[in-house]
Amino acid sequence: MEVYFVRHGQTGGNVAKRHQAEITKLTKKGRQQAADIGIKLAELKPTHLLTSTHVRTLETAKQISDSVNLLPETSQIFTELHRPKSLYGQRHFGVKSFLYITRWYFGMVGGEVDSDEGESYESLRKRINAAKLHLETLPDDSRVIVVSHALFISLFLAHVCQEKPLSLLQAVKYWMRLTTMKNTAVRHLSVTKIENGCGWELKND
Repeated sequence: MEVYFVRHGQTGGNVAKRHQAEITKLTKKGRQQAADIGIKLAELKPTHLLTSTHVRTLETAKQISDSVNLLPETSQIFTELHRPKSLYGQRHFGVKSFLYITRWYFGMVGGEVDSDEGESYESLRKRINAAKLHLETLPDDSRVIVVSHALFISLFLAHVCQEKPLSLLQAVKYWMRLTTMKNTAVRHLSVTKIENGCGWELKND
């Protein structure tokens, strides 16, 4: 099985480098980015199109679906890390964001997905595992497009073969990767179903 994670197209929040709500829409450039990547993805002849339920991913998936001729399947397991609403509008690299991410990493804030404090690191890892198991139920010859978000994609790659928390050094490494992930960037994984060990292999980065 081949899995292609695609980050959504550009939003105003991305341009401003601020935390954004679930209802944020794509910019005009973001819609064009989604249409362009859809044309490229059509060459892969995908068999499945999955998407997060946030508006920016739904809009991206709609543009892609026009090219690949697949109906998007929505799922909350592929959504971005659920942040507390008090972070919406805050700068990614501001003091409040830094304090929140630090406390989040050390398990000092957050709970289940619908918690007012946002989703904890432990809850996100459980959701990543659920996403992995869901994808593994698909036929072996599937070619799957998953439209998601920078942080979710980055941490999925980090935890697909490691359920335990990242070390601080690993966390910094993946944080740097997600901050440089461009809109509509594609991460390709090849999946081999095996009884023991991890059958997921990253083909590009």
